Amino acid sequence: MIDYNLLILSPNEFENISRDLLQKKLSVFIESFTTGRDGGIDFRYSNLQSKEVIIQAKRYKDYSSLFNHLKGEAEKVKKLNPNRYILTTSVGLTPQNKKKIETLFAPFVINTEDILGKEDLNNLLSIHKEIEHKYYKLWLSSTNVLEKVLHSKIYNQSAFELEAIKDEVKLYVQNESFNEALKILKQNRYVIISGIPGIGKTTLARILAMTLLSGGFEDFVFLNDSIDDAYEFFAEGKKQVFFFDDFLGTNFFDNDKSSGEDSKIVKFILQIKKSPEKLLILTTREYILNQAKVSFESFNISNIEVAKCILDLSSYTNIIKAQIIYNHLFFADVPIAHLQDLVKDQNYVKLVHHRNYSPRIIETIINRKIWNHIPENQFAKALISYFDNPESVWLYSFENSLDKFSQYSLLVLLTMGTPVLIDDWESAIKEFLKLNNYKFLIAFDSIKFKRAIKELENTFIRTQKDQYHKVAVEYQNPSVQDFLVYYLKDKEDLIKSLLEGSIFTDQFYRIFTTEEIKNFSNDRKLFLNENLLSTAIKRLAEIFDTLRSSRVTRLKYLGTENITWYQSKDYIYEFISRINSEFSTKNVEARDLVYKEFQKRLKMKSFSYSEQKGYMQLLSELDRTKLECDEDQIIKDFVENMVWIDNIKVFGRMKEIFPKGFSVINQDENFRIKIEEIVTKEAKSVKNPDIITMKDDIELVENMFGIDFSNQKDELHELEKKFDETKSDVEDEVEEINAIDDGNKELNESQVIDEIFNSLVDK
Repeated sequence: MIDYNLLILSPNEFENISRDLLQKKLSVFIESFTTGRDGGIDFRYSNLQSKEVIIQAKRYKDYSSLFNHLKGEAEKVKKLNPNRYILTTSVGLTPQNKKKIETLFAPFVINTEDILGKEDLNNLLSIHKEIEHKYYKLWLSSTNVLEKVLHSKIYNQSAFELEAIKDEVKLYVQNESFNEALKILKQNRYVIISGIPGIGKTTLARILAMTLLSGGFEDFVFLNDSIDDAYEFFAEGKKQVFFFDDFLGTNFFDNDKSSGEDSKIVKFILQIKKSPEKLLILTTREYILNQAKVSFESFNISNIEVAKCILDLSSYTNIIKAQIIYNHLFFADVPIAHLQDLVKDQNYVKLVHHRNYSPRIIETIINRKIWNHIPENQFAKALISYFDNPESVWLYSFENSLDKFSQYSLLVLLTMGTPVLIDDWESAIKEFLKLNNYKFLIAFDSIKFKRAIKELENTFIRTQKDQYHKVAVEYQNPSVQDFLVYYLKDKEDLIKSLLEGSIFTDQFYRIFTTEEIKNFSNDRKLFLNENLLSTAIKRLAEIFDTLRSSRVTRLKYLGTENITWYQSKDYIYEFISRINSEFSTKNVEARDLVYKEFQKRLKMKSFSYSEQKGYMQLLSELDRTKLECDEDQIIKDFVENMVWIDNIKVFGRMKEIFPKGFSVINQDENFRIKIEEIVTKEAKSVKNPDIITMKDDIELVENMFGIDFSNQKDELHELEKKFDETKSDVEDEVEEINAIDDGNKELNESQVIDEIFNSLVDK
């Protein structure tokens, strides 16, 4: 009979396998309950006579610990007074052990068959193979499998030690990437596991190798430096698994190392594809694979994309994220008091949903055993701080794996914010390098830029094309931006160079602030001290007339998958207003620049809502005695370009800014007729979701101008009433069902995550 070590399972996993096995054994559906303060119930079901049966699953290392715990549980069970009590445990039990437990829970245990120890559960697993297969951690870590692996011919086995295998199996959380990688292996005979740093590429590769070795493959060849070892140990007629970890490491691109290495790798892949008894697993960071495809023609010719399995954090559900954190903490023997601080107030939710979530950060926390250096009541706060600062994930890759051109390209992108059009990004990099060439000795050329995009794609950045073939770039993960901000934090000279090379409005404020930063982790901004602010204003004064905004918005068409990258041409008044509010109080040159540039643009040329708001904000905040204002012309321009209620609402501020001119225009019959026409037209075209907002807007306009809109408000009221009356009962039911389903989905996920972490303090 198989002899699985059930302690390889976490308490939550042990409960689940107990439930699955008992459902098969008893042919019933068993209710599950949240782990934690269960009041003596882990599971429950009712038999045909509607009699309640209570089940408990207890994961313990030895009988003594188990029995001491059960003494307390017996009192709870007596209070519940079930018709039957069933116990499963990871502990191996003798007949005497079972008899003692039966006596403890009398009269609720029918017989000792209701007490299932390690051997009983293993017996059930041998009967129900589908459950055995589901809990892969068991058979991958079983003595039989490990011995089979160890008795395989393992070359370079120092990289494949038994303890390392056990640790990988304990911590790994199976997700769809496991099945995807196996499928690719089956189809192509080789798989390239790629992705961002720290996402778990090597772990997945090891689990795959273990699975293959447990299923009939004889030899395992670990490659960690060159493909030459693969040729040396390649044996005809043997079932072999080759694993090349980080097969395109940074030294691959060194001239003395890479000579012919690319063609040898491709040749070996082709050989593997022709050998039905061979499999090849390779791992690499996505940007390094992109570097190789740019640098070595052989990688493109072989079309290796078909065998690529990209690990993507976006495919990790919140439950999978929770399980990864849980497994690391559970098997690291973190003190209970520290774990209680994490479970208290559901602090773990902040980790699961954190924008910078990464398995590498979790691994770093565990490796450093931070609980040995912090008070127990600060544990949750410390964990969150690691997530807030993702430097540990990205720093090595940024400094050691990217060339300087790609590094500076990312820093320029940081100042612009994302998303931005790739053409704008190229322009910004070009200007930055042109003005700073004497410092960095790097010239811009379009070939380097295209190579950088390929290198950074799917690791640091991702790109998306709209229906008009415009391409925009965004960060692959929010933690990239956070890392870059941290990276720049104390590099004043580099920040100054970035400011000196800026050409877009966004580059002066997206990541910068003039307010003292009290909590860097929360603010995620860089402070512009007096020197840096002066640099920014000087640069603005030089290029103000050529400034434009780089910000784009993703527009999605209702009912389709089509998107458009929309870039507004209206930004200048909003930007001058921003300079005034954020820079002028800290810098005299900034204040002078605001007056100068606004004076040049007092004659409005742009009448979008945001630009009108910026213009009006400037009129209200600046000393108008320092401006040559033509009050009548400004009012006339606004009135002529009044199209929507939003324009009318902005114009209402004229009552405070130019009270005399406002009074005159408000008495003009043509003006009042125009306002009525705009309001009436917009009220007639309003859709149901906007009716309430429209009613509020009309009330506001009424108060501003003293115009009676009773008729329009009555029509809106009738329209709202008509919509409610014609809305079918079926639609109501569908909405109600959808709302319940969405609520249940969120509730169920939350309950599962609570269950996972509550069991941490019950281990």
